[in-house]
Amino acid sequence: MTISIIFTGGTIGSLTKKEWVGIDDSAKYMLLNRFDNKAKGVEFQISAPYSVLSENLSANELNILQAEIKSELAKKTDGIIVTHGTDSLQYTAAALEYAFADTPVPIVLVSADYPLDNEKTNGYINFEAAVEFIINTKLKGVFVSYKNSDSDIANIHIASRILQHAEGSAEIYGIGQSVCATYDGKITMLDTELSVNAKGIGVVEYSENSHILSVESVPGNSYNYSLDEIKAIILKPYHSATLNTQSEGLSQLCEKAYDSNIPVFVCGVKSGIGYESTKLFTKLNINAAPYSSFISLYMKIWVAVSRGVDIAEFVNTPIANELV
Repeated sequence: MTISIIFTGGTIGSLTKKEWVGIDDSAKYMLLNRFDNKAKGVEFQISAPYSVLSENLSANELNILQAEIKSELAKKTDGIIVTHGTDSLQYTAAALEYAFADTPVPIVLVSADYPLDNEKTNGYINFEAAVEFIINTKLKGVFVSYKNSDSDIANIHIASRILQHAEGSAEIYGIGQSVCATYDGKITMLDTELSVNAKGIGVVEYSENSHILSVESVPGNSYNYSLDEIKAIILKPYHSATLNTQSEGLSQLCEKAYDSNIPVFVCGVKSGIGYESTKLFTKLNINAAPYSSFISLYMKIWVAVSRGVDIAEFVNTPIANELV
């Protein structure tokens, strides 16, 4: 069996250097040397198209990574592992799921909460779980392997369903049913139906600027944002999917967007009974996006902007298990 390993940097590709954590090329060998691939009958194909800390992720890295994965898929490989930093892991995961959801072999993103020279790191078990998942599954698509600090098992998540990190936390959770397998020394499959209907859209050439304005819900927000070069707005509501619809600032922002033909979306809205304040969404021309994570919606709109397609229509089109 052949597994392609694509190194891109991040904490899992870093070591501790005095009081700083920095990328170090020897980290990749620490990771590989801890896994007895010969005993498993696995041959690793290694590449490193770029190396960055993931907070510096841009369209350039997304475009390079997609091209690298496409190149590896053209070779004889039984699966692909992408090592990645945790800060922007979810964004890359969603991007890759949209592009490669219907690939014939699994693609798994692996990260670490601490550098590999720190005894608290989960990088080794995350990598081991990814390898075992590829060996033991026939699922297609893109996944994320991650063990939270309060758990003894690593979860294999559907890549388009990963939530943003909670403030100050490196733990990874998904929206809806995101976990399709677990690893505690062996792989246990939980849900093999999640990737059945995912189609993928192929490689996307991401525009340098997403042209998306993301607006957080906080008390006292003036909503006085410039809409120069903006092509879509995402309103991030409070946890109950509510916005301050009494705000004159929000009303003015929505009116300005409407006059400029800029669609305004609110994420996180489930079907069913909502709060009274949500009744004003229609009056304010706020579109409730189909229920998914904020990150999958953000990346989906960035795809639409990059491809020059109708944003509202694209947002409502299921692609890669992102809709819950």
